[in-house]
Amino acid sequence: MKSVKVPALEMFMHEAIPLAKAMGVGVEVSDEQALVLTAPKEQNRNSLNTAFGGSLVSLATLAGYGVVWELMRNETEREKVEWRIVIKESRAAYRRPVIGDLRAICERPAKAAIEEFKASLARYGKAKLKLKARVIEGGETAVEVNAAYVVSR
Repeated sequence: MKSVKVPALEMFMHEAIPLAKAMGVGVEVSDEQALVLTAPKEQNRNSLNTAFGGSLVSLATLAGYGVVWELMRNETEREKVEWRIVIKESRAAYRRPVIGDLRAICERPAKAAIEEFKASLARYGKAKLKLKARVIEGGETAVEVNAAYVVSR
């Protein structure tokens, strides 16, 4: 049987955020463009046999959190500093039900936004990053979450 390496982000989420483990959250893709998280419908369904709204917004929120976590993990490796990540605000728009497994995509912020974020972090010891994550099914956006994440020492 082939061994599968579990991404550090997935291990962190399962250990530090119990909801992520209960939802069965997994990392599908983590590259320079985006972070994609998945979760099985069976663990996240409602009484109508569609994905539960709370699970949808949670997965999208976790995708944004993961983008920030990976950014800070790279910084921490260089500077050996412990950072705290919290969500400051979020807004969700539910566009359509999700029938199958859940899949959330959060695109990486633009380089200019990352540089501004890093400058604030260096100067003030905290910074805010606004991200948009979408739950996608069949190529269409089912849920869109706009959120602001704050990082501090």
